[in-house]
Amino acid sequence: MLLVKNLPFSNVGNSGVASVSLPIGMSYNRIILALGGESFSKSMITNIKVRVNGKTVWENTGARLDAQNSYRGIASDPDFLTIDFTEPRAKSMAEQFIGNINTANGVSSVTMEVTIAGATGPTLESWSELGPPAPLGVIAKQIPFTASFGSSGKFPFKLIDAANKGAIIKRVHFAHGGQMTSLEVKKNGIVIHDSVPTAVNSFYQGEYRKESQANLYTYDPCCDDNYANSVKTADMVSMEFNPIFGGADTVTAVIEVLDVIGNM
Repeated sequence: MLLVKNLPFSNVGNSGVASVSLPIGMSYNRIILALGGESFSKSMITNIKVRVNGKTVWENTGARLDAQNSYRGIASDPDFLTIDFTEPRAKSMAEQFIGNINTANGVSSVTMEVTIAGATGPTLESWSELGPPAPLGVIAKQIPFTASFGSSGKFPFKLIDAANKGAIIKRVHFAHGGQMTSLEVKKNGIVIHDSVPTAVNSFYQGEYRKESQANLYTYDPCCDDNYANSVKTADMVSMEFNPIFGGADTVTAVIEVLDVIGNM
């Protein structure tokens, strides 16, 4: 593996969208953002987008990504933020690198945009961990969905349907305002995550060395680092995510999937 400094971002300012084009040819395992300047924190990154051939395949905010990374056991530092397309703790080599962005064939462009809001004299640099050249295949995507719920109770949250089937679900992070208390998940009408309360979910995942985060409920069928346990949707008729709330809340669910570029 190589660790290579990327070209400079353009348009790095107190507020606005900084962008960079990444070279084509190698395989992108992860990208490390380095934050500097007078005042620039992850909470000031209001959006990050990675586009392949012009299609957004990965999107998140700085603070939410930091929480997701901390859950996964990825190092957290105020000055650095990692966009990871791999699963470095997977129990097989093949599972570790499935999902990285291979660009040797089938890719015309890879770009990244970082939206900054409220910084003072920020600097932004990035480094890529690169693997050997390979043609574009299945890639790791992160796709956010936001919905508001006006009262307590159990509500459906549509994240994936039959029109998008084929994607493989690794995990889903529900970033909420404090009122989400449990989650039910059904596939083809069969319960696969049985209205599990936050405390039980956190304890269970902690047994596999995952670190639960405040106001982040993570549904993780692969918390044991065996990605054969991911939820396959090729045979899906229906896929239901039903969060349960103690009161009104707004939730952003970030679904992590392995998928071909044209789907979802």
